[in-house]
Amino acid sequence: MQKLKTNIYLPIFLFLILNILFTRSFVGLGFFNHLLGEYIVLFGFIYLFFLVLYSSKTHRLFSLKIITAILIYYLLQLIFTQANITNTYTFKASSFIAMTSYFYLGLNLPRQNEYIQKIKQWLPLMLPIIYFLGSGLYPDFLTNFFIENSDKFQFIKASDVLMGVLIIVFYQTGFNEKRNDLYLFLIIPAFIPLLLYLSRGSFVAIVLFFVMELFTHRKQFISNLPRTFLLALVSMFIFVFSTFNIYGNLNFEKSNPLINEELDKRQTEVIQENLLDLIERRNTVGVVFSLYFEDNVLKSTDGTLNWRLDIWQDLLSDMNISNKNLFGYGYNEILSVMTDPSEPGRMGRDGMNENIHNYFLNIFARGGVILLILFVTLHITFVREWKSINGNYRLANFIIPLLVASFFDISMEGVQFPLNYYFFVGAFLSYKK
Repeated sequence: MQKLKTNIYLPIFLFLILNILFTRSFVGLGFFNHLLGEYIVLFGFIYLFFLVLYSSKTHRLFSLKIITAILIYYLLQLIFTQANITNTYTFKASSFIAMTSYFYLGLNLPRQNEYIQKIKQWLPLMLPIIYFLGSGLYPDFLTNFFIENSDKFQFIKASDVLMGVLIIVFYQTGFNEKRNDLYLFLIIPAFIPLLLYLSRGSFVAIVLFFVMELFTHRKQFISNLPRTFLLALVSMFIFVFSTFNIYGNLNFEKSNPLINEELDKRQTEVIQENLLDLIERRNTVGVVFSLYFEDNVLKSTDGTLNWRLDIWQDLLSDMNISNKNLFGYGYNEILSVMTDPSEPGRMGRDGMNENIHNYFLNIFARGGVILLILFVTLHITFVREWKSINGNYRLANFIIPLLVASFFDISMEGVQFPLNYYFFVGAFLSYKK
């Protein structure tokens, strides 16, 4: 049985490495008229039922009991909202529930497997690959492969860059005492300019991770001040070099044509129009960190953020008017706030966007305050369980920045991001430092 488990986890781990590197393009690969991401969600639901029926009875972790509660609540929602379980959209809209099952898959990762141990030794080599792919330096043969075989070719997004970096750095700094300071001072400064270019949400997240890690390991750094000071100087040079490499200048003016082309694809005309409109109308309004109130509505001089704020506030207002705060809308259809005929730009230029770009509000919209409380409790429980095993709250350094990034992004509403998140949270909890 142990040999079977070992043989199964080796391809799973390799699969996850490909998922970290090629993200959305990878899960969009087609097999037998369905996408790889759809199979991942399907397996997630099947594994979730298995987890609840068998594993939660024998495992003591409270997080598994919360996942069980989430599944039970989800099933009750399907019944009372008369969901059509033959409609694949029902499961697409609730994929964030299915992905929780991968926590248990990571929890049972065979740590002592010699092949997985060898792979882990090579994980740092993924960092320069992630950096170059995030910079738009995608090899032509890979670009052509995904264009031909995936439903969508996409450069690695900021949230996925963040995920890959945090997985590797957290593992190396947490379970490799000899080199933990090298990863913090040499790797993080290289990625900060890239994430600042791609997404301010992910930029804030990686800076938060850096600060939290510095605080966690402060005694080690203080006890060896000469080394820490030297690494700090080197990190400054790395930051400057990376800034020039990404921006093409040191003024933080976005002049990288490769990245700009990809970013332009993700923008919508309504965002640009909103930005121009806001600039014209904000002269007499007090602006703080790009935020201001107009007619009791929170707005931003940043077009992208204003687009999100507009959706979020309309959602909260609609839920309150429709008495959906407690149980949510369910999973039968696209959230009405996205299909509002008076706001046609919310669906994007191609009319395909249906995400509200906020992990927590998406949970609230689909399952109401009850489901939101269950998920928030689940993430808190992960940290508490780490504390009971390792005597500190360091797992929060990994979880909080990723949730901060997801507060402004669709990352947790997809497949590749939550797959990595839940699997590696489980894998980290399986270790005892």
